[in-house]
Amino acid sequence: MGLHGGNLKEAQERYRLKKEEIIDFSANINPLGFSKSVGKIISSHLDDIARYPDPGCRNLKKALAGCLNISADNLLIGNGSMDLIFSLTFALKPKRALIPIPAFSEYERAAHLAGGRCLFVKTREENDFAVNVTEIVKRLDSVDLLFICNPNNPTGFLWDKEAMRFLADKCEKKSVFLVIDEAFMDFVEEKNASSMAAARPYKKHVLVLRSLTKFFALAGLRIGYLAGNKKLLSRILSYQPPWSVNVLAQMAACEIIKDSVFIKKSRDYVLKESSFLFKELQKLKFLKPYPTSANFIFCRLENKKINARRLCDYCGAKGILIRDCSNFRGLDDRFVRIAVRRREENILLLSCLEGIFK
Repeated sequence: MGLHGGNLKEAQERYRLKKEEIIDFSANINPLGFSKSVGKIISSHLDDIARYPDPGCRNLKKALAGCLNISADNLLIGNGSMDLIFSLTFALKPKRALIPIPAFSEYERAAHLAGGRCLFVKTREENDFAVNVTEIVKRLDSVDLLFICNPNNPTGFLWDKEAMRFLADKCEKKSVFLVIDEAFMDFVEEKNASSMAAARPYKKHVLVLRSLTKFFALAGLRIGYLAGNKKLLSRILSYQPPWSVNVLAQMAACEIIKDSVFIKKSRDYVLKESSFLFKELQKLKFLKPYPTSANFIFCRLENKKINARRLCDYCGAKGILIRDCSNFRGLDDRFVRIAVRRREENILLLSCLEGIFK
């Protein structure tokens, strides 16, 4: 299977299934789907497809700035967070990038394509893959860029705000660029959320990356943003192609970020289902689920008779996709990641897993 989750076309061909026969636990998307307001706004603006989108995404910047209580000048919109990861890396041109692993693979790929070398800090199984801030700080003198995913993909580890502020201060003092990827922060329980997106004044070396495609289920439209220092964002903008964010994505994003009812409903639902799924996975003797702060659960296979690929193929043949994590740097073939979905879908997954050794 491919490098990332959510590849339905590949799964259809591999398992000879129709799209409607597949339940995708490999991609971490809001199980409730997108807000009804998105469908309405798109259907009422189809004529705008014939026109160029605003290259500056001014309406969306204004709407986001209002939600975050910051200046629109401190925002840069992109065609999903992937677009921004590559744009910022090419703009910053790191010689050495530091990445705690396991982590999202595109940080490493972007750094290499920009001509940089990657160094890694491996988190430990015995510590539930928690990132040790002291280990990170010790390595800062040898790098010029640090990627942090919070909460982390694939482990679900969440940094607390004090540790993140401490790290941001250290990076600023050492002139190390810090990129904090908060793609899954919207799923975090409000009392535990540690977002730095509105942490003013913005430091010269700190960037916060947010995705609107996962929590708001707009993966097919592609939309994300960077929050940070105005001069730093201007530097990154020069590496973005014009009209990179399509008109429908801009309109949909403007609408959804104001939908407080949908936001609360989604967060509450995912938290409830995450708790349910975690407790049920704990009952399976061949799996060890790790605590999570995101909308997915990272698991280790405890039975040597089965590895991640075999488990994924077993489930895939039954129309259930889960993420094989063996291609994450720092992991072997004993790890999988399972997205949190609707109750009825979660029950089908559990039933499938329960039958593997029968």
